[in-house]
Amino acid sequence: MPRPADLRDQGFKATIFNRIQDEIAARSGSGEAPIALHVGDSYHDLPPELNQPLEDEPWNNRMSRYGDTQGEPELRRRLFEKLTTRNRLPLNSLKDIQITFGATGALFLSMTRLLEPGDEILTLSPHWTILKVVAATAKVRLIEVPFFHHFPASNPDIAEILRSHLNVKTRAIYFNNPNNPSGVFLRRPQLEQIAEFAREHDLWVLSDEAYEDFVWVDEEYVSIGSLPGMHERTVSVFSASKSYAAAGLRLGYVAAAPGTLATIHPAHVGVGYEANRIAQVQVIRALANHESIVGRLRESYLECRQAAMDNLKKPYLSPDGSFYLLVEMGEKWNGLDDNQRLDRMLDIGVVLSPGAPFGAAYDSFARFCYTTEAPEVIAEAASRLNSF
Repeated sequence: MPRPADLRDQGFKATIFNRIQDEIAARSGSGEAPIALHVGDSYHDLPPELNQPLEDEPWNNRMSRYGDTQGEPELRRRLFEKLTTRNRLPLNSLKDIQITFGATGALFLSMTRLLEPGDEILTLSPHWTILKVVAATAKVRLIEVPFFHHFPASNPDIAEILRSHLNVKTRAIYFNNPNNPSGVFLRRPQLEQIAEFAREHDLWVLSDEAYEDFVWVDEEYVSIGSLPGMHERTVSVFSASKSYAAAGLRLGYVAAAPGTLATIHPAHVGVGYEANRIAQVQVIRALANHESIVGRLRESYLECRQAAMDNLKKPYLSPDGSFYLLVEMGEKWNGLDDNQRLDRMLDIGVVLSPGAPFGAAYDSFARFCYTTEAPEVIAEAASRLNSF
């Protein structure tokens, strides 16, 4: 009979995150349950604006039927306005936007359609952990480029950093900004250097902008696709999960030049035809109430961030955006393997994500997500972590 492909050869082997989930589940509901800060989630419920009855919507047109495979026209109309004004992307029409199965789906479709098996992506690290699975599924290779720890303390030559990892198989650059897991925020000058390198070497740029609404410094947010000569080589990826505390909706979207979208769209149809129509209506509501929803989330997350920073005594990278502190764990951490580290975290009652899955150069770090619990719980978690 046919034999399944050997998943071990495709980057799908079990990781420490499998054991983390098992250990937390085993302690759930008991007095031994740790404070779990290993997932980049929100402690808020879905915003109430998203939970109104469907019949109240003027665009509720037979939701039992199939819809537009690029996404609901009303949703794309609102996103077009947002992307051309706030992000300043030079879109031509609604056809330059594809609604996807989360930002994860958007990145998978982009890698699958724009790259060939064996192509390499310069991946600015530390990077989002699931990106490894996405790349393995698309049969492309991530080349980790230790990067975000340089900023904002120093001002390195970005082209020199990237060039040291460039080879004949390099076809793209990936980064997310603000960064998960470090919280580092790239400013316009850094983005201009990345853009210049991409143009010089004719590379795609996969720009993951899931945390665009959560920059904590009073500085301009720039989408790299808005820079001169970049729109035609950039896939700009966004997510409702972070902006609206709506990870369960699994809705993201891609903005790109017409030829790029025409390449990505057939793969989206082949994978799942269209994104969930009810979830799309909920995101229409979110966009209609964007300032209110994001304003509330920002206010509460800033309290969480401050609680973490006030109580954590270990050093961490500059948390200028996103939901995270990338914490230097110290000598006790460095002498252990990941299973021993987890045992020790369970002993003190707080669980973070180990640093190595975010990039091999970051094994001495751990990611602390400060938006997963209310501020008082975050303060307690930070205090416990000091004893590691």
